[in-house]
Amino acid sequence: MLDNDLLNDDGHDFNFWPSFTDLMLTITIIMAALLVVKFGVNASQLKQKQESKAAIITEIKNQLKSKFKENYRESEESDSTLIISNGTENIVKITSEIDYQQISFYEKILFDKSHYSIKESGREVLKIVGDAIKLKSDKIKLVQIEGHTDSNEIKLDNYPKNMGNIVLGSRRAVDVYQFFKDQAGIDPAVLPMSATSFGEYAPPSRKLDAEYSREALVKANSNEELKASNRRIELKLFFSSKLTNH
Repeated sequence: MLDNDLLNDDGHDFNFWPSFTDLMLTITIIMAALLVVKFGVNASQLKQKQESKAAIITEIKNQLKSKFKENYRESEESDSTLIISNGTENIVKITSEIDYQQISFYEKILFDKSHYSIKESGREVLKIVGDAIKLKSDKIKLVQIEGHTDSNEIKLDNYPKNMGNIVLGSRRAVDVYQFFKDQAGIDPAVLPMSATSFGEYAPPSRKLDAEYSREALVKANSNEELKASNRRIELKLFFSSKLTNH
């Protein structure tokens, strides 16, 4: 005889555990909900990063247009890369990647060749970019400043000749760091900044996640035009993944 406690009101067996089908359906619903939340948040984060990058580009463009007036020029190197010039020479190149935004300054606008003190023309452009960074500083988690040179060896006092380029790149990056801190008012206690140098070892043509060689480095410095493009300061702006109110 069946125990009455195991019978429901209709006299049928009562099974406390859900069926396998019901259990799998529940798991599927939960997983789907988690995916909606995950990808919904990721989409919102991506949109917010894109909006921050666009705002920085717009601010830089507007201020450089005001500075150079009828001499202002811009061109698209690709869908993600914008080059701005003053009519005679390139000033900055802005590239928007998924995880960061890169702002490259051509050497002539910032420094005299083989020197690391920022020129007055460079200070004006750096102030414009620094102000644009401050505009979205609450969306940025890190500013990385990189010094790059060509492969021509230079001699700096107290350093071996083969260390000249790495030291020059470092001094230039530190000078830009100090300008952003003291003149543009970017506080590293609030928005962390770093300054580093690659010397001649990371020309624009080099992809850091791909194989490279001494021969490729020589080729990347095989004429004056290529060398000029290698001499630059690059900023990398890394954006926060934390969602914030606009």
